[in-house]
Amino acid sequence: MKFEILKRILNACLFDGVVDKLRQPRKISEPVFCSPLNGVSKSLLILKLNETEDQIVLLLPDSKSTEEIFIELNILGLGEQLILLEEFSHDAVQEKLTKISRMKKYVLVSTYELLALRLPTKEQVEKTTTLIQTGGKIKYDELIEYLNLLNYQRDKFIEAPGEFSVRGSIIDFWSYSEHNPARLEFDGDFLESIRFFDPESQRSIEKLESISLAGSLAQKEELTSDIFDYFENPLLIASSFELQNRSFKASNSSFNEDIIEKKIDSNIDVDSDEFPEKSDSAPADKGLFTIDFNEIVNKERTRWILEEEISSSPDRIELGFSEAPIISSNYQILFNVLKEHSEKNYDVILTSENELQTSRLTELLSEFNQELAQLIESRKIKLETLPIKQGFLHNKEKILLLTDYQIFNKPYRTKLSSRKKPSKSKSKTFASITNGDYVVHETYGIGKYAGLKTITIGEAKQESMKLLYNEGGIVYVNLNYLNLVKRYSSNENLKPTLSTLGTGEWERRKSKTKKKIKEAARELIELYAKRKATIGFQFSNDSIWQKELEASFFMKIHPTRKK
Repeated sequence: MKFEILKRILNACLFDGVVDKLRQPRKISEPVFCSPLNGVSKSLLILKLNETEDQIVLLLPDSKSTEEIFIELNILGLGEQLILLEEFSHDAVQEKLTKISRMKKYVLVSTYELLALRLPTKEQVEKTTTLIQTGGKIKYDELIEYLNLLNYQRDKFIEAPGEFSVRGSIIDFWSYSEHNPARLEFDGDFLESIRFFDPESQRSIEKLESISLAGSLAQKEELTSDIFDYFENPLLIASSFELQNRSFKASNSSFNEDIIEKKIDSNIDVDSDEFPEKSDSAPADKGLFTIDFNEIVNKERTRWILEEEISSSPDRIELGFSEAPIISSNYQILFNVLKEHSEKNYDVILTSENELQTSRLTELLSEFNQELAQLIESRKIKLETLPIKQGFLHNKEKILLLTDYQIFNKPYRTKLSSRKKPSKSKSKTFASITNGDYVVHETYGIGKYAGLKTITIGEAKQESMKLLYNEGGIVYVNLNYLNLVKRYSSNENLKPTLSTLGTGEWERRKSKTKKKIKEAARELIELYAKRKATIGFQFSNDSIWQKELEASFFMKIHPTRKK
């Protein structure tokens, strides 16, 4: 591990009680109870368990918590083993189920809604999932026929799971089981290559040896299973309180429409008391159900580590982690806390998210108090660069870990890549381009579209757009670079003049236009400032003046055209 401070904490054997308990022979239904895992201690426990466990499932109360600990575990080195499941749409769940089935060793981070999912059995999903490999037995026509059999929709370009397109020897499809769409290139009936590609830019992302093709979970009628059907001897980490008290709505997941078997009688008894006593058997809210705690922790082939935040069972393992003192951006409180614990010979560590922040925090604390500056200089207080969200206090091991997020109440800056379907893919705009339409290439200028052509470069065949230019010029645009081409548009439907390749005319035209835009913007800003000073109005509140500015700007850029 590259973070020395966390290595020292792990070497302090703080989690040995939990690890030893898991190794002891015990009843299948007996969970391991432990004291609360405050701050980064939860991530550190997972790091420790990851040394011996193949499948770890961490359950948290909400999506924000899952995203934060997902980022934290990434930073701590578990990136390739992590699976985040926070969205419970059919597509999102199916993609993660495929990942779970493929990986032998993983850490799954999800919310408690995971336990409420009703799913088709693993066998049902596997029956409608096919693995396609380069050089495999599947033929070109057979693949198209199978895509139709799975009810995939054919289109010119694809932008969502369940769609496919065919262009010559290339078949694109977006499987419900994959995070990205795939491009398959055939030579006759021989599958030469498989690549993930970006549906927006059409550029290749990754070359693959195989790809899964699956039918949609939304089409499965029988939802008789749950997430545990897809695990093999998992170790689950959760809160005992959450498991016993969390309520779920049937609508929380698109899979759970029929999960409530007990119907709620909504009839009103007119002979009842005006203010009846609340019945213990009556549900608190309609449409809610709770998990049966004993049933869930007694699941076959599962093991549990449960945090006990409120009550303490006799078998609870005391890990000794408590919340770090609250600072609330108060430097005097911070100084008092740091001084108190350093005088008691605690290992006092302050962390920040990057080197610049660490340097800045060192300066701020040193300038605040001379005594604090001496403690930092003598390394009795250590400042480290470590982008974790929260630290903790451990009195037995004499460790105080504080983060800049805690000190200054900053939100944890999560940068999480997720699959968000665009409202309209850029590639979709090309579906409306027909033979003879005028287009604009970012580098070569105005040309005329002459259809899709398959060209050979070396020994490789490529599907490309053919663009015609002035004086017989031709440009072939590989489909990986469709983002460079846009359809030409004109308010007056004027026929444009084709650009001439190799003359520099297009670059001069772009440069001239940019210059006009800058000059027009400068003049309009000056005009607006004068008008505002004279009249004293707010720009956004005067729609007439705003329209005048827009018209003036348009005429400065296009002096020969009417708006």
